[in-house]
Parts: sequence; structure tokens; C-alpha cells
Amino acid sequence: MAGIPPPGPPSLQGLPVPLSYQNPGPHAPHPAPHHGYSPLPGHVESSAAPSPIPSSGPVASALSSVSAVQQPEGTYAHASPGHVEPTVTAPLIPSAPRRLTGVMYDERMLLHETPADETHPECPARINHIYERLHQSGCLARMVRLPSREATRNEVLLVHEPDVWDSFEALMLRSHEELKAYSVDLENRASLYLNRNSTLSARVSCGSVVDLCVAVATGQVQNGFAIVRPPGHHAEPTCGTGFCLYNNVAVATKHLMQMSPTSPAHVNRVLILDWDVHHGNGTQRAFWDDPNVLYISLHRYENGTFYPGTTYGHYDQVGGPSARGRTVNVPWPCAGMTDADYLHAFQHCIMPIAYEFAPDLVIISAGFDAAHGDILGECHVSPEGYAHMTHQLLALAGGKLVVALEGGYTLEAIADSALAVSHVLLGDPLPALPPGLVCSTAGADTVARVVRTQAPYWRCMATSLTYPPLSTSDVETGPASMAADKIVSVPTQPLRELVLQGRTAHLWSTHELIPLPCHESTSPLSPGQALCSSSLLIPTTQTLVVFVHDMGPVHISHPDDTEHGAVYVSDAADDVVAWAARHKYAIMDVNTKVPLPVRAIRNHDHDKVTLPATDAQDASTVLATQLEYIWDNFVSISPASDIVLIGLGTGCQGLMHLITQRAVQNRVRAILQVLGMNPIPLLPKMQPELKSWYKKHAYVLCPHDHPRFMWNEQKSSGKRLGKVEQMQSDSPMHILLEALPRLDAMLA
Repeated sequence: MAGIPPPGPPSLQGLPVPLSYQNPGPHAPHPAPHHGYSPLPGHVESSAAPSPIPSSGPVASALSSVSAVQQPEGTYAHASPGHVEPTVTAPLIPSAPRRLTGVMYDERMLLHETPADETHPECPARINHIYERLHQSGCLARMVRLPSREATRNEVLLVHEPDVWDSFEALMLRSHEELKAYSVDLENRASLYLNRNSTLSARVSCGSVVDLCVAVATGQVQNGFAIVRPPGHHAEPTCGTGFCLYNNVAVATKHLMQMSPTSPAHVNRVLILDWDVHHGNGTQRAFWDDPNVLYISLHRYENGTFYPGTTYGHYDQVGGPSARGRTVNVPWPCAGMTDADYLHAFQHCIMPIAYEFAPDLVIISAGFDAAHGDILGECHVSPEGYAHMTHQLLALAGGKLVVALEGGYTLEAIADSALAVSHVLLGDPLPALPPGLVCSTAGADTVARVVRTQAPYWRCMATSLTYPPLSTSDVETGPASMAADKIVSVPTQPLRELVLQGRTAHLWSTHELIPLPCHESTSPLSPGQALCSSSLLIPTTQTLVVFVHDMGPVHISHPDDTEHGAVYVSDAADDVVAWAARHKYAIMDVNTKVPLPVRAIRNHDHDKVTLPATDAQDASTVLATQLEYIWDNFVSISPASDIVLIGLGTGCQGLMHLITQRAVQNRVRAILQVLGMNPIPLLPKMQPELKSWYKKHAYVLCPHDHPRFMWNEQKSSGKRLGKVEQMQSDSPMHILLEALPRLDAMLA
């Protein structure tokens, strides 16, 4: 045994590869190590057992000329200068079977390229660059290259309507110049181009994914990577769009599931994980009402403005009537998402649901346009991040995993990411992630909303919530294991209504505030929303304080907290009302019924700041109407000569509307605006006379970490913001109470 080298990995040299698939160059017999994937110290690849070679199928053909060297079982020898050691026989631990990783690549897919004179991001170099990177790293020599084929019309029609196939094929009869002109319009309305070879490339792309899924499902290879283009996940049943002609992954999934249950390739349940930075609208639509396919997508959403530009990728899109919970969308609200955000989603949402679903096969719609450096995605997922996500998915379905390329438009980023995924498929050690990974508030907020949305359909999501959903009326169409937990519908009351009722009772008992009259037919106010002191209309009243504020934040404490209780609301209204009472001011307390925005939803790059998706946007119009009603029917007839306006949170925007829509300058002596994390209200451009008056009479106070100061938000608004100050505290409630002496000085 001393002179026998250990067997090397299967090489592509000598494999029966058709002429059209010939490799661009010879492969190195010994793969060069790649940074981040070095063998473990002291590791020596075992040669005790040959690779398992299937007896039939494409893998058997591909490996037919590859020989394996087998060491005689249980023998080894030592040799030292001048001394001969006897051969020792000892039992060896059985080696694990070698993991076979298939790969699909065909040069015919390079023929699809834009007929336009300018370059296009979805270009042939995308897959060629990946293929070359795998070759140079030595990964390709360790994979089993499977023969590609064109998808048939019947296969494509498993997902798409006949007109999709027929119209594309009819267009192939046009001349190059005709297709060049036609593609200008097609690009504008469908983000798609065509040349005379486009459908050939699309058929090969689709057929490659189908056959790789069959090879993995039947066990001929353990997993595989389909390096294909054009991509597919945007192609809908009725049309091709978004660089996609046919939906490769959807066709492959339908092909496997429609096969006879006795077929080795048949699968019952498929998980499609789509980490392309764009929502896979076509794949979601193909399986919208299929309870046997779980579609999960992580993508930039930004309120439906990011491509494909629909609300179909929102987290509230959970599947059709027969498949509630079988669609899971993780819609990022901004660019700049990182490894930490994606792994947070995997740990708290994706993997628990995937385990509960228990798929027979996992397919990754692997767009690498969320990779750091991608020109379209603008996110920061690293190759190591993709490797860790792939590794987690390999724990499902007995390791039966297919990676099918979708998007990714920066060549180096897509090649590095694909290489990292390939190393994981081959069973190489995982690369280390950098220390200090922390999910952004944008990521955490999004995942929390997804978890609560999916809680009625998945036990793992419901049990992770501190306060699980009350009703599971849709559970009979969700996982069967939850059917016994269906809860009979019971009457409910919104928390904000309970808070209003509690505040009304409390402020009456402590300060004798009474509700403003609010007849349903004439008043836009809810019962208990606006309270006032009895001195509002007394002739001797000189000063009236109008306090417009959001609901205090809801806090969840330790269950054994005896001081506050497990759940409580922080509310500064008591102190403001007490301050007014000490000065014998009349007061009007107006609750916006909107939660106070106490944090900005952002990523680590701070390149975009949004607010949590609440009803604040819709409430702003309602609040404007309410304040106009209050001013016209109560404040305007009050005998008070001096009026003080105090805004907290969303109330600041309401007061700004009131200032611009009503003649308040003669009576308002002071204005105090205390922001949460909401944008600073702006004076209108068309009323320049208000700028000097507002600057003289108003304080605009922001928490220390407000986006205006942390990331220079609203920097172009200038004097329209008023006299803005950054406070030391991060708590709007504390800032409000600390600022009351400023009002004393202004009113003295």
C-alpha cells in the first residue's frame, strides 16, 4: 500500500460528454485550495471505500469511465529507515459514502443574448463566469456533469398556457432586425429581449433543471447545481417577463409531482426557497393554491415599488384557499440587507416552517443579486452567508437539494457566491462568518411581522409568539396537525379602544377631564378620543393648551413584574395635564389612536429609513379632519386669548396641518413639537410668511438618534423644518416632560 496514491475525485476528463458540451480547457487533476475552504488541520481524505456508482441513469453513464481505487479493508503499514514494521490488521470505522454532486451546464444557453447594441445585465457571461470559477477552483472536477436536454412542449405546458410556448416559437421565425426592433418594446413592457436562439436556450435551461431534479429525486446524485439561463422565477403561467421565458423551477416541480406514485422520481412535497433579491411572482402564482408546494421568498419589497412592482410579494400573501401558509414572503423594506438579516429570517421563520412542512425535495431558486456588489440588488449577502443558508437547507429532505440559478448581474459577485454554494454541496467545511453579526431593525421588524402572519397556519410560528393569535379559522386548510386546535370565534376588542377607555376613566378620576361631545353623524371623533377640562369655555380662562399625542408605547415586561404587570402602556398625559392644572390652564387632550413611533426601521448602512408599517399613514388624513373639527367647534369659541399647541409623535404632523389651514397666528403663543422617529413636519412652500412666525414660536425637539441627525435625513428641507434641536434623550416621553419649562418661559 505504501506507493499507492489515494484516489482523486471524479474528473471530467474521459467522461462521455457530447461535443456541444466540451469543456473550455483541461482540468487540474488536483484541485487548488480556495480561500475560506481549506481542509481541516490534519484531515486526510479517506480512500477506504469507493464512491457509490448508480447502476442506471445519467450519473451511471457519466461515471462509467471513472475508476476508483480501494484500499484493502483493515490493513495499514508503517515504514521507517532501517526498520521494517510488520503489517497490522485492525478493524476500520466504515467510511461514509462519498457525496455525489451533479452539475448542469450547456453552451447552447450562451446563444440567448440581447439583439440591442448596448449591453444587458442578463448576459451570457453570467453562467460562463460561474463555470470557469468552478473549474479554476477544482470544484468542477469533483462534480458529476450530467447531459442537458431541451424541455418539451408538454413539460412547459405543465405550468404555462399553450399561447406562451406558441407565441415565443412564432417569434423565432422573424429576422434578427425584426427581433431587435420588437425587443425594444418588449423590454419596456416586460423586461425581456429575444433573438433567434432565445427559445432554444430557454428550452435547454428548463430541461436542465428538470433532469437535475429527477437525478436528485431518484438518488442518482445527492444534490446538484444547475448553472442555467435564461432564469425563470418571474415567468408566470400566462406570460414570460423579467428576463424569464419559462419558469424552470416550477416546470421541474410540476414534472416530478405529476409522475406516477410508483415512479422513483415522484415526490409528494417540495420546498422552493427563493433568495433572489426580486420576488418570484411567477413561481408563487404557479403554486398559489397547491398545499403540497411550500414557496418561501426573501426579497426587496419596499411597499411594492421594487421590481416586479406589485403587492403580490407582501407578507400578507399566504396562499390560496386550499393552501394557506404555503406561501411565505419575507419582504425587506429597504436595500442594504446583510448576512445577519437573512440568517435571522432563516433561524426564526424559514427553517422552523420548513421542518414542520417536511419536504421530500428542496429546490433553491438561487438568484445571487442580493450579493454584496451586485449592480441591481444593492444588498450585502456574502459568499459565506450563501454557504450557511445552503448548509441549513441541506438538513432537509435527506439532503436532496437542487440549486437552480436565477438572477445575479455582477460577474465577480455571482461567481464567488456560486463557488461558496458549490463547496457546501460537495461537503466541504463551512467558512466562518465574521464576528458581531447583528440583525438590523428593518430585518427584525420584517421577520416579526412574517411570524405573526404565518402563526395561524404553522404550529411552530404560533408557539413562538408571546401572545398567539386568537382565531385559527383557516387552520383546516393549513397543516393537518393543527386541525384539533381550532378555536371557536369569540368577541374581541382592539387594544387601543381599551386604552382609550382606561385613559378616559383615569383622567376623569385624577383631573376631572370630560369627553368632548361626539355625535356619530356629525363628529369625526371616536368616543373618549378627545377630552377637555371643565374650564374650556369659562369666561375667565386665559390660556388653553391643546395636546395632540400618539398612544404611548406598549411594553412587555417579565411575567412576574409586580410593579407594572406583564403588559403596560407608558403615557405622559398625566404629567402634561398636571402641569396645566398647576398653572390654571384649560386643557384639551387629543389622542391620535396611532402608536408612537419610537424606532426607525433601517438597515446597517442607514441608506434608507422607513417607519413600521402601521396605520399612521391612513390616520394622518383622519387626524387632519379631526383637528379642523376641534378648532372650528371648540377652540375658536373658547374665551382663552392665549393658546399653546403641544404635539407628540404623529400629533406634530396634525398640528402642522392645522397651522397651515386655519388662521392661528393671532392666538397661538407657543408651540412644542416632540418627535418620535417620524419625519419632521414641513412648512408648505407656498406660505413663506409662516417661516419666521413658526421659527419664533415653535420648538421642534427630536430624540438623540432621530434620522435627521443620525443619517442626515431631510437635509434638503432647510428652514421648512423650523427650529430643530437634537436632545440627549432617546425617549420622546422624557423629552416632552423636560421641555415643559421652556413653555413656562415663553408664556411668562
